[in-house]
Amino acid sequence: MKFREILEEIRKNVDGAKAVSLMGLDGIAIDSVNPENVPLDNFHAEFSAFLKGLRVANAELDAGEIQQFSVVTDRYITFLSAITSDYYMLVIMSAGGNYGRARFELWKAKFKLQDELS
Repeated sequence: MKFREILEEIRKNVDGAKAVSLMGLDGIAIDSVNPENVPLDNFHAEFSAFLKGLRVANAELDAGEIQQFSVVTDRYITFLSAITSDYYMLVIMSAGGNYGRARFELWKAKFKLQDELS
């Protein structure tokens, strides 16, 4: 299955999904589905920097690798989920989006993409 197909499947299956992106730790998108023109480049850059800081903090705390994190605001629910230690899936949903379904779809995508990105 191609990257774009997996991204489209997640967007279709998650109520409220506005954009889905596969990105590297460097903040550069591998592929994205963004029919609502969410400013993904900004999200990639900010979450990449945030993720790098979290990784340092987790190492100091001996908390293990980051698997998922989310940020919930009054406009968006944003999920970042690890595929490998260098690649992440980003889902941006409306504030009323289906949080549980997003987590489930990201978990499924991890297993579809892991081998290709390792």
